[in-house]
Amino acid sequence: MQKRKTNNETFEAAYRKLEKILAELENNIEEKSLDDIVKNYQEGLSLLKICREKLSDAELKIEKIKNET
Repeated sequence: MQKRKTNNETFEAAYRKLEKILAELENNIEEKSLDDIVKNYQEGLSLLKICREKLSDAELKIEKIKNET
């Protein structure tokens, strides 16, 4: 079972990996097997979840800062 990346992965790193997967699929999809496409899709969803969690955390921090002032 794959470990959750959330704790170690920065937003920027997850976003770069997601962009790379998308570009690879857009440019080379004909060369990929269905299994590879599904694997990339799963990894992309995992990275998207990380990005959303990191953005949500940042929004909460910003709201907290705004409320303190």
